[in-house]
Amino acid sequence: MRKVLNLSLAVIAASALLTSCNCFSKMMKKTAQGTTATCAPELVTLKGDNAVTTITVNIPAKAFHKYGVLKVTPVIVSLIDGTEYAGEPRFFQGEKVQDNYTVVPFSGGTVTMDVAIPYNPSMRLSQLVLKAEAKCLKRGNKIKNFTPYETPIYVTNGVSSLQLMADNYAKVAIAPDAFQRVTNISETAKIMFTINQSNVRSSQLSKEDIKALEDFIIANSGDAKKKVGDVYTQAYASPDGPLALNDRLSKDRGTSTHKAMSQKFKKDKVPANTKFDINAMGEDWEGFKELVEKSDIPDKALILQVLAMQKDPQVRDREIKNMSVAFKVLAEKILPELRRSKMTVNVQVEGLTDAELKEAVATDINKLNVEEMLFAATLYNDNATKAKIYKAAAEKYNCYRGYNNLGVVLANQGDYAAAKAMFLKAASLNSTDPYVINNLGVVALAEGKKADAAKFFAASSIPEAKYNQGLVELANGNYAAAARTLDGYNQALAELLNGNVAKAKQQLAGMNTWRANYVKAVIAAREGDANALVSNLKAAIAQNPEAAELAATDVNFYNYFEHAQFVEIVKVKVKMKN
Repeated sequence: MRKVLNLSLAVIAASALLTSCNCFSKMMKKTAQGTTATCAPELVTLKGDNAVTTITVNIPAKAFHKYGVLKVTPVIVSLIDGTEYAGEPRFFQGEKVQDNYTVVPFSGGTVTMDVAIPYNPSMRLSQLVLKAEAKCLKRGNKIKNFTPYETPIYVTNGVSSLQLMADNYAKVAIAPDAFQRVTNISETAKIMFTINQSNVRSSQLSKEDIKALEDFIIANSGDAKKKVGDVYTQAYASPDGPLALNDRLSKDRGTSTHKAMSQKFKKDKVPANTKFDINAMGEDWEGFKELVEKSDIPDKALILQVLAMQKDPQVRDREIKNMSVAFKVLAEKILPELRRSKMTVNVQVEGLTDAELKEAVATDINKLNVEEMLFAATLYNDNATKAKIYKAAAEKYNCYRGYNNLGVVLANQGDYAAAKAMFLKAASLNSTDPYVINNLGVVALAEGKKADAAKFFAASSIPEAKYNQGLVELANGNYAAAARTLDGYNQALAELLNGNVAKAKQQLAGMNTWRANYVKAVIAAREGDANALVSNLKAAIAQNPEAAELAATDVNFYNYFEHAQFVEIVKVKVKMKN
């Protein structure tokens, strides 16, 4: 592959056209043959949205006339359809020229040209050439115009569009359900006691919350899907008075509660297997603190300060009683609420089995609640049933997750327009959900709106968004950033594009997709390993016949376009003109 540019030919030819000045023939007469150019990367390469390379020109001494000006325009010429794509021109001037161009000393030197030309698919099989135009100054005055050299100067081949070999399937995300196979429901009731007493008064047993507790136990007993727990009882004393007395009161209140409630349960035909779990909790300082915080009693802040600073319950009791006005209010409003037994009954409820959920989906999906619907969808692999379930959840419950997940199904089917409508509906119901935000980014990326997609992915906290941001970085040519967030094949491709060939080869070694095999063939071509090139390319073409068409116009295989085995497997003989 030729990488050397002899600028002297362009300049000498241009000087012949300038009848008013022969400065170019003078400046190139003896040493122009030593002027060379190289480029790096040696193939023009797609990076982000542009075809890029850097040309370095080495100009020997006395080659550039002091009054000479040269305009050089990089041009990519498609060998597919002949279209020319011009980049930004660079201007060079001799040291006597009074202008703002890059100065090339008469003593020689090195100049560089950064090439960045917006990419077009017809560039994938092309050549980079330079088109030169020249002019001279005569007695310090500019001549009219540049005069072009009609023959373009070949620099190198291009464009390596390996970046486009990314698997750009962005990850849409299902918003999770909150379905629980086993749920807990509970009911509570309280028995209140008078100061320093532990007997259960009959008035306490006739309260509504006691009846509700009994009804709860009865209603949930005898059901195979429901397991009624013990009557978990916590007996307390208010934190005033001697500590030993309060500990005894707490224990006795638990015992009397158990006895009284057991008798009542028997009378009211509460299932006989109902058990009690009695716990004497002692002085209820936590309850005391909670009630004080919610109150507006005098010296509230001072009382809370005592609780924070004093850990000894007897010191606390003494300090608070010294606040005579405040303690009077405490004795009337707070302390009586702490002399109690609290009973709690938990019931474990087993939800529908997978088989029952599927039966409901088939017969009467609307009898399921929203969490059951969302979970039921995960039991199916076919998109039609998933879509049916998510549609039902969305429409019956106006559920943003239903709309979002229906959009995911549509996106997986390739219908991004319909998916977008669902994601937008979901966003109208919940604009901050990270799953919805990520999926809007996926749609934006599919529409080619990389900047919008990046904003969505940055605003989402889920792992899929982090991966998808890596796809944006890859498409923008930020390969190091892409490699940090991608995984699998795309990460290997990003490493290769970032120059980490050994790491890319290691990652690709265990992969057997058509894309992975194709990229392995490209690496082999660059390393001059014809056998590996052929074997990997054969595998890629067997997996995806379109790989042959790609290879036939892939500049990475330029040195093998005449190779017999390459021609045999690609089925197309390609020639590039220099």
